[in-house]
Amino acid sequence: MSTNPIPNPNPGLPSGAPARGEGGLAASGAHRAGPPQEAKVEASAKVLAELVHAQRQLSQVTHELSELKARLSRRGHQMSVLQHVAEILAATSKATQVADVVMDVMVQEFGCKRCVVWVLEDGGVAFQPRSGFGMSRAEWMELRLPAPNPFPDSPVVLYQNQWLENELPNRVASKLKQDSKAQLFFVPFENQLLVMGFAILALPGGHQWEEEDFEAMSILQRLAAVSIYNAWLFRDLSEQRDTLQNQALALEKANSALRDSDRIKSEFLALTSHELRTPLTGILGFTRLVMDGLYTSEADMRQMLQASYSSGKHLLELLNDILDLAKIESGKLEVRCEPISLYLVVEEVRPIVEAYPRHAGVELIFPANLSEIPEVVVDPSRLKQVLLNLLSNALKFTKDGSVELRVERGPGVAMLHVTDTGIGVSLDAQERLFQKFIQAEGGHAREYGGTGLGLVICRHLMEMMGGKISLFSEGPGKGTTMTLTMQIS
Repeated sequence: MSTNPIPNPNPGLPSGAPARGEGGLAASGAHRAGPPQEAKVEASAKVLAELVHAQRQLSQVTHELSELKARLSRRGHQMSVLQHVAEILAATSKATQVADVVMDVMVQEFGCKRCVVWVLEDGGVAFQPRSGFGMSRAEWMELRLPAPNPFPDSPVVLYQNQWLENELPNRVASKLKQDSKAQLFFVPFENQLLVMGFAILALPGGHQWEEEDFEAMSILQRLAAVSIYNAWLFRDLSEQRDTLQNQALALEKANSALRDSDRIKSEFLALTSHELRTPLTGILGFTRLVMDGLYTSEADMRQMLQASYSSGKHLLELLNDILDLAKIESGKLEVRCEPISLYLVVEEVRPIVEAYPRHAGVELIFPANLSEIPEVVVDPSRLKQVLLNLLSNALKFTKDGSVELRVERGPGVAMLHVTDTGIGVSLDAQERLFQKFIQAEGGHAREYGGTGLGLVICRHLMEMMGGKISLFSEGPGKGTTMTLTMQIS
């Protein structure tokens, strides 16, 4: 059986070759489809890589934004804290309060484990610790440091923050360091090139400062320095104010004393004029009577002359008081001390005092045990002057009762007591009785005469002889005791 071959539709192609429009074309189409598919894959891979890169950049930006947000939050917190601190410090006038506030901020905001704040004090010669954390008060109070350089043996730059390595004295480092790994950071408070104080912080090893921490620390430093400086100014102004007030009070007291002195001197001049005129008038009067022969007998004449002599003697005593006071105030009065028996002094004084005028019935009592008292170191003539003055006053101010002289021995001293039962002295008058021109009773109409200089002169004389004089009275009408104390030879 014969078969007829299928005619070739493409005479130009060999028999059996795929036709263009069929298998050949399909194969050709499949061959051309390969490259576009690979391009798509490459494009997809590229897009994917770009997406991954973008995702990484986004994550990085997100992380940076998160860090920035945290830093901004911390900075905002620090600025809020610093603003609050500035308000507190503006109302603070004491350096110790400034130190407390600064230390609290450093502990809470910068995480230090130990901290001490020093302030320049003692007239600028020392830095005194004023606040501490992480140790007892007794420990940090011992850490006083010299000024202006607290570390004279180390080249520490005092005007900038820095880590301290070996600059601190051993006693300071040992107090501040909790362990060998701790780091010490120096924070000065500088104002107008003067270190007003500083803080030293003990921080954990490897501690790193952030930029915002440094900025906050810088602001805190300036606030602390200005506040301490203002506290200095406030203290100086307070001291100047107190000084001015004290000076004003002193001036007022001085003016009051001057007014009193002027008044007393005026009274003294008037009184002295009267006191001097009285005996002088008596002298002239009795002398004129004798000169004119106005007496009836020789005894009458002798009585007039005796009265004239007594007046002259009284006048001399008044003048001697005035001259003695002038010598005392000018420093020209001299005493010559020597050992002497009180028995001899009293025996010389006795007849003179017994001749003094006194009220009827007033008993004059002298001691009987003088031989038992050892010698005393005095100027004999000046002691007699003092004793006569005291006994004369006692007789003058005693209307009834007695005036007694007693001797007493104490440890290394002998004491003479002149006790009377007279008018006494009030407590307020006792305080001013040893002032110039003062008597227990003031005014021109006093019952008792005198210049008011006697006790002042007696006090000066006793002090110049190494002794003292004192007065005791329970009050008006209860008598007075004057005591002379002298050193035993």
